[in-house]
Amino acid sequence: MPATTNTPNPLCSCRGTSVKWGKDANGHQRFRCKQCGVTFAERPANPLGSHRLPMERAILVLSLLVEGSSIRAVERITGTHRDTVCRLLRTVGDRCADLLERLVAGVEVKDVQCDEIWGFVGMKQKTKTRKTLLDPHKGDAWCWTAVDRDSKLILAHRLGARDARHADAFCEHLDRATAGHFQLSTDGLDAYPEAVSYHLGARVDYGQVIKQYGSTTKEDQRRYSPASIIAVEKRSILGAPDEARICTSHVERNNLTIRTHMKRMTRLTCAFSKKWENLR
Repeated sequence: MPATTNTPNPLCSCRGTSVKWGKDANGHQRFRCKQCGVTFAERPANPLGSHRLPMERAILVLSLLVEGSSIRAVERITGTHRDTVCRLLRTVGDRCADLLERLVAGVEVKDVQCDEIWGFVGMKQKTKTRKTLLDPHKGDAWCWTAVDRDSKLILAHRLGARDARHADAFCEHLDRATAGHFQLSTDGLDAYPEAVSYHLGARVDYGQVIKQYGSTTKEDQRRYSPASIIAVEKRSILGAPDEARICTSHVERNNLTIRTHMKRMTRLTCAFSKKWENLR
């Protein structure tokens, strides 16, 4: 006869005694309420949601993904199916985004740098143009990032096009993430000044780093290398920025870290994202 316990069913109003009733697929003890007959289980909080992967395996999968491994390489190393790897990536990514939204808010900063790092989904932009595809989630994908110069904390990020709409959304996020008056530096993208003025306004002393490039050679195009920089100009856009601190070197160095540790952000790679939500 099943042993009677004092574990009540949290989902019914009986709040009566229950008996042990086997175990679920994950080995958690199940119970059956003696009054209403409803079965339930005591399940510990699972940060992986509905995923049944052992925590050690999930940590290994995620560790490999952020250390430069492709999806199929992770599949071969861990024995975890690639579809499971992608689902885990999306689940953990969404939860990390929620966590950052809560924790990185109202941060006191003094010097912030912003930049956009190029990637692509499904195909290169020139291929999308050649095929006359209209899907907004194929082709170029730019990751906007804002980095605190002193702590190197990523204050805000956004995946999207390199245009005014995404500049506006990115600056709105940066406004929520920061507090106080600070100096802001960006590249010369035309979409920045209006978005910065609208969302950050009097809170920032804003300057841009304008880089002039030489002509691109065929060899540069083949290697996807940017042309050589022939001149750099610093412009004061809003407020009274310190010209000596108008700089994007730190956020550009962070771009290198991203490319080094995320295979899907490497310029020449077969491990690019096939779906927008996976890259996001």
